Amino acid sequence: MSNLDAIAYIPLIAIAVVALVLAAFLVIIKIRNTAKVSFISFLSLLILVIACAYTTMHPGITTFSLLILIALLALFPYAVLLAFGKPKERMAVAPEADAPAAPDAVIEEIKPEEVHLIQLGQEFVLRAAEAFSNENGSQELMDTINQKLVEITRADGGVVLIVDDFEDVISVKSYTGEFPPPYKLPADLPHKPIRVSTSFKFAQFPLRDNIFGEIASAGKAELITHPEKDSRIYQNSPEEFLRCGSYLFIPLKQGEIVTGLIGLARKHGNDAFTESDFAHAEVLCEFASTALRTVYNFQDYKERQEMTKESDIALNLQKMFAIKKLPVLPGISVGCFSEQTSGVCSDLYDIIPARKDRTSFMLLDVAGKGMNALLVMVMIRAMLRLLVNTTQSAGTILTWANKGICGETLKLDHFASVTLINYDDTKKHVQFATSGTNQVYHFSAKSGTVTRVSHPCEPIGVEKSTAYNDRDFTGSKGDVILAFSDGLIEALNEQGKPYSVERLGTVIKTNNTLPGKDIAAKVKDDIKKFIGIEKPHDDQTLLVFKIQ
Repeated sequence: MSNLDAIAYIPLIAIAVVALVLAAFLVIIKIRNTAKVSFISFLSLLILVIACAYTTMHPGITTFSLLILIALLALFPYAVLLAFGKPKERMAVAPEADAPAAPDAVIEEIKPEEVHLIQLGQEFVLRAAEAFSNENGSQELMDTINQKLVEITRADGGVVLIVDDFEDVISVKSYTGEFPPPYKLPADLPHKPIRVSTSFKFAQFPLRDNIFGEIASAGKAELITHPEKDSRIYQNSPEEFLRCGSYLFIPLKQGEIVTGLIGLARKHGNDAFTESDFAHAEVLCEFASTALRTVYNFQDYKERQEMTKESDIALNLQKMFAIKKLPVLPGISVGCFSEQTSGVCSDLYDIIPARKDRTSFMLLDVAGKGMNALLVMVMIRAMLRLLVNTTQSAGTILTWANKGICGETLKLDHFASVTLINYDDTKKHVQFATSGTNQVYHFSAKSGTVTRVSHPCEPIGVEKSTAYNDRDFTGSKGDVILAFSDGLIEALNEQGKPYSVERLGTVIKTNNTLPGKDIAAKVKDDIKKFIGIEKPHDDQTLLVFKIQ
């Protein structure tokens, strides 16, 4: 433990002591009846003491922060009710010191229904805290919110829907009671209560052309007492259980962003919802939004933690495949580098002295990140390492590898841009094939020009029937052959301009007399100079060799 960590326990202990002292004062205040003390105050202080004690035994800023958040959320329902409830009348100051105090009746007490709202809001917060360690916690929280709203408004049924930003739909996540559907039922759905309710429980709606999507899009709560006058509500017929009655629709928000919707229904023939029901439902939905936001934030944090752990494992595995030391190869000098953005790098290079007349250079740029990208990377690398030891050409090897990858039944994206270069030092012959966005360029020492020698084609893993063609040329002493991933030339500077092939070519021409290792180092330095403080948005990998 560092000195700084040891010192950190002092304020933790101090916070716990102060919280206990405050709790003691509150007990005295309650016994002497000098002021009203809510049980929520005791609960909040208790959570604060537990947070300090737990953090002392299990150090971690995340756990401490979450417990403090729960302590604050315990006060939230009470504070909202006091802030937006009906103001109390203040006692007038007596003109004389010995004037009688105002009678107790002047001071308005909190109404029983308001106390019940506080208790329900408190229950939402406690359920949110329980959801942290429960696999189905968020679903149980939504079911609790739905059930309590149905009870407090005396509704016949309730539904909770959550917006899916990626699909632009709003999906039913909780359904209870009897809820006459205010949307057009599918034509092939039998009009039977069990079939209609089952269909409703698993329904998705677009964010337009239906009451759920339109209210979620507008972000404004609505009380509907005459559904026959609302064009957004569709009346299914002729069965009585399908007839629409009164509805409450209240968006769930995080700030100004609508994350979901709560719907409450009373059947046709029953009394319509009142403004009081509407007001109570709105208050409870505020508590519900806060509780759900806490759970979602924790789930996002947990997912990021799991992704980080997965990324760490994958990164360690990837390091096993990285070249520790560049091989000494006859007739050429080699340089390379790979700069990753975050997590597991989706790029990989490899150098394989396959035979006396063949040295193979491999560069992979796999779609995606993390463990999925690593699995695809490992599969392609293993295939190529086996196949380059045959007499097959680069194009044939990529074609075979593509068939192997397309034949996999793994449920993950397995697209990859691959460059395979076979070099024969005895003839200074360069044979290569590419797939996807990877590019191959040739610097000619005789002409002093940099020329692209590769052509665009489909990535590996798209279509099983794709065939990759060989391209070849004979090099000369001083020629430089380079392959790179698209992240290298697409690196952006502070003005949003890409690094570009032209700038890369200038660096190659300027430093063509250097060995391959030094040429790669010059390119790496130039990219860093170009992008400045900007962070790369994609991995950058360069593989270069120079004919001696």
